[in-house]
Amino acid sequence: MSIKFKITDSAMVELNDHLFPGDGKEAVAFVLCGHVVSDNETILLAHKVIPLSYASCSVRKHDYVRWLTQELVPILNQAEKENLAVVKVHSHPKGYSQFSDVDNESDKELYPSIYSWSKNTLPSLSAILLPSNELIVRHVSESGVFTPVSVTIIGDEVRHTPAELSLCREVLDFEERNLQVFGSKTRDTLSKMKIAVIGCSGTGAPVIEQLNRLGVGELKLFDPDVVEHKNLNRITNTKTADADAKRLKVSSIKDTLDEIGLSTVVSAFPESIFDAEIVKEIAVCDFIFGCVDSAEARCLLNRISTYYLVPYIDIGISLDADGKGGVNNISGKVAYFQPGKSDHITRRSVFPATLEAEALKRSSPKTYQDRLGEGYIKGVVENSPAIIPVNTYASSLAVMEFLARVHDYRNEPNGDFAEQVFCLVNNFYETKSESSFTVPLGLHKCLGRGDKALLLDMPEFSEEERVA
Repeated sequence: MSIKFKITDSAMVELNDHLFPGDGKEAVAFVLCGHVVSDNETILLAHKVIPLSYASCSVRKHDYVRWLTQELVPILNQAEKENLAVVKVHSHPKGYSQFSDVDNESDKELYPSIYSWSKNTLPSLSAILLPSNELIVRHVSESGVFTPVSVTIIGDEVRHTPAELSLCREVLDFEERNLQVFGSKTRDTLSKMKIAVIGCSGTGAPVIEQLNRLGVGELKLFDPDVVEHKNLNRITNTKTADADAKRLKVSSIKDTLDEIGLSTVVSAFPESIFDAEIVKEIAVCDFIFGCVDSAEARCLLNRISTYYLVPYIDIGISLDADGKGGVNNISGKVAYFQPGKSDHITRRSVFPATLEAEALKRSSPKTYQDRLGEGYIKGVVENSPAIIPVNTYASSLAVMEFLARVHDYRNEPNGDFAEQVFCLVNNFYETKSESSFTVPLGLHKCLGRGDKALLLDMPEFSEEERVA
């Protein structure tokens, strides 16, 4: 089983501030991690950085640090209590990019104690932080065997370092033009990425088409709906026969992509994302594209992004027409959400009243209709105009935003592009920076928390609710 480590840019700043205090000497910190486990991998998610005080280090030199192991006791107690994994991080101020012989002996001595302390079966990791902000991570087994671990740092950019350097693979014919633009490093990164697309209709279908031709490693498609004739004006890779047979959108698109025969592995999930097993499928992905109209679904994706450290791009379209050829508005928004920063609520792209109405409509349709009739809530918008050029325009903007995060091609900082808003009627385009939004209160409690007994701390995912 492979092991991956994910950490936010904000946590990296905390580590850098403590591990490089300016005196040129090594220092130590610990990271407590949530986790998500699938059939073939365990992903550790940085939840909390705990600096080890300089006073607790009996020796600090430029190439060596010794610290009092009794300082580890409260850290291990917290890890045991909250079912968290432990990662030890120390600095190499001179930039030495390998674990030293001293590091090896120290880890072989320390980690059996860490494993014996905890009753959970989570892996423990050891890491080196370099002045270049590079993090080198390895798994230390209970018997002292070292195995390299891949690292993903998520912020304005998404930086992925594989566990081990791989040999250059053969360039597939369809990749040549992509390679001319982004080079082999980004090609290799894309080919290893697992991407979730939530909603496979107007904006989701063009996103899927583009990601497939960019050569991403795996696409997971999520949508419970079937193809209808009214969808055929905008859903790429679907056919009239699919609408005649009322085939599932995800199945139709998957079959077409399989026929195209490029390198991407495609999986189809025709269930609602308000399902515990589906949440887990999304949680192990490297990136989320949200192509949904629902405020409730948008907030759930924010929550998955936060708990499981998965960056998330949301696409929204607004098209207002009078039905007689008069077009009042064609606008849209592409938003990038990074774990630990702003969300739909703090950006005011979702309002609590809408969220309440949608949740009630999904969970209790009769109560929803009663309250709607009594005027206590506003109704949920059911249908709106949609045409493929607008959907494809927004989807292309979203895929380019994704590429900017994994291959920073912009001259301006990515942080200035938390949102891109456009209006084609008024020739309007505006960007908003992440710094212009606020962070939700209490976010630190769930950031990187991963799997919990109560999934996402949401009562509807409790065992009792699922049985009922």
